[in-house]
This record gives sequence, structure tokens and C-alpha cells, in this order.
Amino acid sequence: MNVFIGKQLSLIKFLPVAVARRLIQQGKVRNRVLGPNAGKAQILVDVSVIVHGDARTGIQRVVRALLSQLLCAPPPGYRICPVFATRQHDYHYAPDFLQLGANAGPASGRVTVEQGDIFLGLDLAAHLLPRHHAQLSVWKKSGVGVHVVIYDLLPLKRSDWFNPSTSRNFRRWMRTVALFADSAICISNAVGTELAEWLVDCYGFSRETLPIKSIVLGANIEASVPSTGLPDGSAQLLERLRARPTVLMVGTLEPRKGHAQALAAFEQLWQEGRELNLVIVGKSGWKTEALQQRLLNHPLKQTRVDWLQNISDEMLKNLYEACSGVLIASEGEGFGLPVIEAAHYKKPVLARDLPVFREIAGEKITYFSGTDAEHLARAVVAWLEGPCSEERQLDTLSAPSWQSAANELLTCLGLMPANQVQPGRSQALPRIQSETV
Repeated sequence: MNVFIGKQLSLIKFLPVAVARRLIQQGKVRNRVLGPNAGKAQILVDVSVIVHGDARTGIQRVVRALLSQLLCAPPPGYRICPVFATRQHDYHYAPDFLQLGANAGPASGRVTVEQGDIFLGLDLAAHLLPRHHAQLSVWKKSGVGVHVVIYDLLPLKRSDWFNPSTSRNFRRWMRTVALFADSAICISNAVGTELAEWLVDCYGFSRETLPIKSIVLGANIEASVPSTGLPDGSAQLLERLRARPTVLMVGTLEPRKGHAQALAAFEQLWQEGRELNLVIVGKSGWKTEALQQRLLNHPLKQTRVDWLQNISDEMLKNLYEACSGVLIASEGEGFGLPVIEAAHYKKPVLARDLPVFREIAGEKITYFSGTDAEHLARAVVAWLEGPCSEERQLDTLSAPSWQSAANELLTCLGLMPANQVQPGRSQALPRIQSETV
């Protein structure tokens, strides 16, 4: 490692973040403008988590989808190079794990950079990026732009929802973003606003210190390099779900997602004799052990309630098509993929009244508030049986695509003119009840 870089890294550990950022940015070589005869520059796309295994979470679906769009249609003058780091080694070129390598860069070896290259922190590698300040410093001094995708700030704002190590790693990661990033690319305006406020409050940044931009995510699962395969008994399951009203929830079992409230609400409805199904799709998460046991041992398991873990995207698509509507009971989100995925399959949505859902869906979904089972039970009945129920499959608009999301991302990186991007912020949802129930 360069002696100067080593001294700089030792210094920034003890400086206020705003001062350390100025020191890092002052040493950066300005990005070159690629001429018509220049060789292709690299977009180094961080895939440090997903390269080791796809847990089929929402963030990993985002990573797959955006990376595949970039690989299939890289911007002129650039090649897309997936990269990854570990606890043991710094950033290396990643293998072509998506099998879309026609436009990809090298598949192995330590990353080498030139002026004009771009590092895109697409994967949420909060436990890894802070370990590689030395490499980031070298890149910055070589003229590499550093841009990081921010999915949410929940581990900072609600640490009680996460394991202590998660919040600790996230705080270190945010400090790294504040030090090195040339821009932060948020998945909603709501996240962007929270990030701007947090940088001001925590680090004393001005609103201009770190540029913050936002994109709209896509809804078409088939464009996200979807996993395939149907579990045994899937045909019988789907037939059972179509036989009566079925409500679908999509998301990892973790405290903020509202699964416990939803299950309690449906148990109340079942006791009242309501003929409803509840299907929960998501892997087992953290701090939900009691809920997991309730689902695994539920007396109505596989008759009224189903918890499906580790299913393929193909099966998820079938569930969206089979369900009557989608329930999103989460108490905090950076975006909420199920909102627009439901729109893609022309399914109505009942969502907790959060600002980010108002931003994404406007007045085209039904909202509820309250955290008790009784309130949600009554909201579900009003949503499914209300006067607008017959309009749910009608008069819909197309949902945003992953292609439009990738184009917005390239615009944020300065690689595509904004006037060439189809707007992704259309109100792309069924016209159903818009009031809060």
C-alpha cells in the first residue's frame, strides 16, 4: 500500500467525518471524459453477498435484476465487471454467476482500475465495504467514481428490529459511504430525505456535501434472472388457494414486517368463520423464533395458513397470479417491492400507511393503520368485501420495469441523459379504494 495512503487512512480514523471526507475528495483525480477512441472503462458492480449464494430476498432480487440489465445493455464506452470482496481479501473480479457474461469483464483476479472507472455499490455489503478503505483510497486517487445504492436506514433508525451486529456493521458502512462516495443512490425519495437528514444530524454535512439521487425499482420478476422450479404439491396448493379468497404476504420473517399482527388478525377472522387463506412467502429471519414456531405448528397449517420458505421466483409468480390481493403490514420500508409486483400482476394491495408507500402508490391502494389484530382484521374485511372490490382487476396501468430502473441508475451515474429515460414514477397500480381503513 502506498505510504501516503497509509498515513491518510491513519489520520481519517481520528478526524470528524466531514473533515476526513474533504481530505479524501481533495486527493481524488477527476474522472476523465471518455473520447470516441478511448478504450472501454469499467463499471465495477459490487456483488459481494449474492455471489456466494442467493437467499432470494428483495434486495438480492434487485441486485440480480439491475446487474442483468446492465450486462445485457451496457452504456456506450463501458463494460460491466461484477466484483466482490470478502473478510480475507479485497475486491476481485467475480465469476459470471448470472451466466450473462457476453459483456462482462474479467472473471477472476484482483481488480485493477484506471481513471474514469466507476465503482457501484449495488449489493448491501455493509459488513465488508468498511474493511477495504485502503483499496477505496487507491481507487479514488486513481480517478474512480464511487457510488453506493442505499436501500434504507432502518438499522440506524430502529436498531431494536435488528441484531446488534447488523446495526454496528451498518453504522460503519454508512461512515464509509459518507467518507468515500461521490453520490448515494436511494431506492425512494423517502430514503433520500432520511439520508440527507441523517448526514446533517450525525456528521454535520451540508445538503450539498454528498449528492443524493433516487431511482424507482422494477416490478417484472421475469426480468430479474428468476430462479425456477416448483415444489412438490404446488399444483394442489395453487388450486386450494384459488378456491377461496387468498391474501399473500411477501418478505423475510423479521420484526418490522408485521407478520405477527397479520397472523393474529387472520386467526380472529377464522374464529368468526371467515373463509380466507393467508400465505406468507419469506425465509426465516431474526428475532421471530416464537412466530416461526407458531407457523410451523399452526393447527390450520396447509389448510388456511401456509408459510413457504426458499421458493423459486417461478413459484412466487404463480402465487401472485393465484392470490386475491397482497397485504404489506411492514412498519418500515425503503421501497416495498411487493407493492409494484402486485401491480404487475394486477392485484390489489392493502398496506400500512407509510410515507414511502404513499410516494410509490399514491391513492391507488388501500391503507390501514394501527398495530393490533382487531384493527387489521376489520381492515382486511373492508378491503376484500368493500364497494370497490369489483374494480380491482380493472383499469390498471403498467408497472415500472427493470429496464427503466437500470436506465434511471445510469442517469444517476451520469451515463445516460435524463431525457432518454422513460419515467418510472407512474402511478402503476389498480384503481381500488384509496382511503385509510
